[in-house]
Amino acid sequence: MSTVNEPVKGKASFCQEIEEKSHQPITSCYHCMKCAGGCPINFVMEHNNYEILRMIQLGEKDKVYQSNTPWLCVGCKTCAVRCPNGIDTSKVMDTIKMETIAENKIPASHYNVKLFYELFLDSMKGFPVIGGEGRGYELGLMGLYKLCTGTYLADMNLGKEMTKRGKMPFLPHNALKRRKGEVKKIFQRAKEKKAR
Repeated sequence: MSTVNEPVKGKASFCQEIEEKSHQPITSCYHCMKCAGGCPINFVMEHNNYEILRMIQLGEKDKVYQSNTPWLCVGCKTCAVRCPNGIDTSKVMDTIKMETIAENKIPASHYNVKLFYELFLDSMKGFPVIGGEGRGYELGLMGLYKLCTGTYLADMNLGKEMTKRGKMPFLPHNALKRRKGEVKKIFQRAKEKKAR
């Protein structure tokens, strides 16, 4: 007798692969919808968290990769706190993003989201124009993003307002200079671990 949350036979490999890489018990999800009930941005997602988990259980790889949900997940961990089975769907979403990039299956409609994601990660690694050492430099990040996408004047009024309120300072924060290199070491260890 099978249960509702068992992976479909023949398509289990996708579910097992995502479970192994995310270290999350996806097959434990019984779709109580608590994750979606707490998600602050589910109103803009094509599929709710539990729907993505169900698609993974069913082996619907293409549907999962085409969805905007993983790219919009902000990693707030509300889903993890609310899940009765301890599933952190934000870790699953991160795994899906990495797999989508690795397999070069990113839909054209998600290009700008992927670009922002990569620029943000570069900013954490220490890319000089957009910050580094674990601290974000919003103005540099947004400037580079606008340059890459060609949307120079879009959101200009919002940017002015954020700068005026001190939410987007002109100069990057330098509080972590005394710990220079620590964040780079974290990324290096992650790269070495992935290579194994």
